[in-house]
Amino acid sequence: LKKQQRKQWGLPGSPSDYEEDHLISLELGGNPTSPLNLWPQPWQGNHGAQLKDRLENTLKKLVCSGKITLAQAQYEIANNWVASYNVRIGPLK
Repeated sequence: LKKQQRKQWGLPGSPSDYEEDHLISLELGGNPTSPLNLWPQPWQGNHGAQLKDRLENTLKKLVCSGKITLAQAQYEIANNWVASYNVRIGPLK
């Protein structure tokens, strides 16, 4: 799937440059196998996989503590995770 998506989206580099990531993480109720919830996310760069993972953990804590709803967390991560990161954790450089 990662190879197919990279080709379809014209992404450079090799498959090892990307993680096949869940758009909505499993911990936030994302579908584990749907191609609609999977995408090749770069490991490197300002929007790398490690940064999104940090946001996923932050959103999970907020949901579990009752500070935001699960629907809000899913919306943020699916619609603009970078903006959510900037608000919840701090500006990406």
